[in-house]
Amino acid sequence: MKKILVILEVSKKQEYIFSEKGLKENINRSNEINYVTSSAFFEYASKVYNKNDNFVYSGGGHTILQFDDDKTAYKFINDVTKTVLKEFPKMELFAKKMFFNDKLSAGENLKELSKALEEKKSIRETAFRQISIGVEKLDIKTYIDKKCFNDIIAPPNGYEFAKEFDDIVIDNDNFIAIVHIDGNAMGKRVDNIYQEAKNDWNECRSLLDKFSRTIQSDFETAFNKTVEKIILSDKITYNKLPIRPIILAGDDVCFVTSGKIGLECARIFIENLTTMKNEVDNMFYSACAGVVLVHKKFPFYKAYELSEQLCSNAKKFGVSIDENGSVSAIDWHIEFGQLKNELSEIRKDYITEDNNNLSLRPVVVNCYEDIEHEKTINIRNYDFFSTLCTAIQSETIARSKIKEFRQALKQGEIETKFYMHDKQIADLIYNATNAIYRDKTKLWEKFTRMLSQNEQLEKTPFMQIDNEKYCLFLDAIEMMDNFQSLKEVQE
Repeated sequence: MKKILVILEVSKKQEYIFSEKGLKENINRSNEINYVTSSAFFEYASKVYNKNDNFVYSGGGHTILQFDDDKTAYKFINDVTKTVLKEFPKMELFAKKMFFNDKLSAGENLKELSKALEEKKSIRETAFRQISIGVEKLDIKTYIDKKCFNDIIAPPNGYEFAKEFDDIVIDNDNFIAIVHIDGNAMGKRVDNIYQEAKNDWNECRSLLDKFSRTIQSDFETAFNKTVEKIILSDKITYNKLPIRPIILAGDDVCFVTSGKIGLECARIFIENLTTMKNEVDNMFYSACAGVVLVHKKFPFYKAYELSEQLCSNAKKFGVSIDENGSVSAIDWHIEFGQLKNELSEIRKDYITEDNNNLSLRPVVVNCYEDIEHEKTINIRNYDFFSTLCTAIQSETIARSKIKEFRQALKQGEIETKFYMHDKQIADLIYNATNAIYRDKTKLWEKFTRMLSQNEQLEKTPFMQIDNEKYCLFLDAIEMMDNFQSLKEVQE
């Protein structure tokens, strides 16, 4: 009898995790999703399941299994979905089974399986779930097991992750940062594994399982190194870490941290991740991040949705530079008032009256390929932003003048130049110049060209980059009270 493939996927994961308001509940919900897609749960829910025989791999937001016959596969799906409906009634678990087609390659079968699941999800007209009527008998053991507050990943010895949003903030910061990180071009890498395995199902199964487990390990390592940097920064009170992982599912990551170090934590995570190669396909990682800074009382789910949009926007920016996904980038937003639903609506406020760009975002963190677009890479760059922001924080010019400068920037280039001259803050330009030539080698090259080719040093608040004009200052000024560099922290 033909082999049966089964795919399981929790639908609307983010809605399930973040529909609860408290950080503890968010963590519990994330743990529950991890649990119901694990072998431990399958063994608990169904007597027909055997990990060695049935498990294929878990990754990309779903779990793949195999069975020797249709009856066993049906029994397994029935057992698992019933158990989820009973013990996690607010969770939506989709399942789809399919006969393995010997005429297709291993990878083609898996693509057909995923396609069949998507078709099943697309024809769903309504969502329904069991609700409590308040008279069910309470299973104390199950209740305790489900509601205990567990760490997704263990903190370093002697430390603990913050359990409440109030414990996240440092230095009387009123903002928290929601950071969403997602790996680049993972689908292409999986396709490469399909091609390598060809028609060998067992080889494909082995490679995918090892590939997924290595991704999980490497992304956890990047997070642990981020935590280590925070510890070294001496920003910890009573051994309570101002960071909390909420999702660490392969290349899908979400954590919350203090607003002032949110951008730096995203940068540190990406920089550590991109130094590693996956041992299965021997390729470096790249990833993009979306970071939202909101008041600690702000609705978390709404902020998380924006972090996903920002991450997606960073990915689009990276692909516009290199379609192979080698560019790691960050996009962010700091919310001072009522958050708009769509990033496109928010970014309309970042266009000047003379139709230039107020913001350089998204910005490049790093890139493992040699590519063109020198100005984009050098100026629409996280190092440029952080260098300029730190310089402005150290300025002797009155903060009130710098903050008023934002209004002039929004009016456009001519008004900006007039304001700088009128308020005698033209020397701010040199902060931008120093940030552009922060690399001493590039600065020396520029001075050499100035002498030999009569080039001029750029001294302008707006700069032409790839056929558009961008303001150099707005991002740094907007974040001057909500950014703390960790670059000087000793490794």
